[in-house]
Amino acid sequence: MDSIQRLITSLLLGFAISTAMAQYYSGDHTFDGEHKNEASLSLTTGKNVITGPAIGNTLHYKHYFNKHWSIDGGVNTQYTKQQYGFKIKGEYHLKVKAFHLFASGEYMFNHYNRFNTNENVENISVRFERGYWDITLGGSFIGYNMMGDHYGEPITLTFGAHATLRPRTNDWNVGLLFRNYDDFYYENWNINWGLDFYYRLNPKVKLFGEFNIRPAGSMSQLASKYETTGKLGLIYRW
Repeated sequence: MDSIQRLITSLLLGFAISTAMAQYYSGDHTFDGEHKNEASLSLTTGKNVITGPAIGNTLHYKHYFNKHWSIDGGVNTQYTKQQYGFKIKGEYHLKVKAFHLFASGEYMFNHYNRFNTNENVENISVRFERGYWDITLGGSFIGYNMMGDHYGEPITLTFGAHATLRPRTNDWNVGLLFRNYDDFYYENWNINWGLDFYYRLNPKVKLFGEFNIRPAGSMSQLASKYETTGKLGLIYRW
C-alpha cells in the first residue's frame, strides 16, 4: 500500500506541474449547464478464447446534479458469454487550474451463468483530463461467490491512459488507449489495448465506437490473444 501511495503522489505532482504548458479545454464529461441527463446504448461483438464468439448490449444512464456531482448506472448483457451485470457510480468533478479532476466510487455486479459465479467489485478511482489526454489511477476490491464459497482478491491497481488526435471540443476525434478495465470488468495485469472514435451528429447526439485487443498475461512473458471486441453506440443528452 505504501508503494502505491508513493506512486500516486508522484504522478499527481508530475501532472500538476505539466499543466502549466498544456491546452485548456472545457471538459467532455462535465455538466454543460443545459443537458443534465445522458443515456447511451451500444452493441459489442467479438471473440473470446474461452467462450468463443461474443455479442452483447450495454445501456448507461448518467445524471448531472450540478457542475460538481453526478451519478450514473449501467446494465450489461453478453448473450453468448451468458454474462449479466449492473453497476452504479457516483462522481465528483473539480476543476484545478488548467485540468479537470474526477473522483469516483463504483459498485459493480456480474453473474456468469455458464460457470454459476457471481462477481462483486468495489472501485475507487481518480481521473485527470486535459484537451488531448486523460489518466486514471485507482484501486479495486474483487470478490467471487462460486461453488458455495467466497474468494477475494487483494487490492488491484486500476490504471489507464487515453490520448486523442484532436482536442475534445472538436466534433469528431480518434484516440488510442490502454487500461486494465472496461465497462464491465476490472482486471489485474491483463491490459486492454484499443482504438476509439466519436462523431457529434448534433449537440444532443454523439456516435462512438471502440476496437479492443486484450492479450492474456500482457504484463508477463505470456502474450497469447485472449479477446478482441468491437463496440458501436449512440449517446443522447437532454
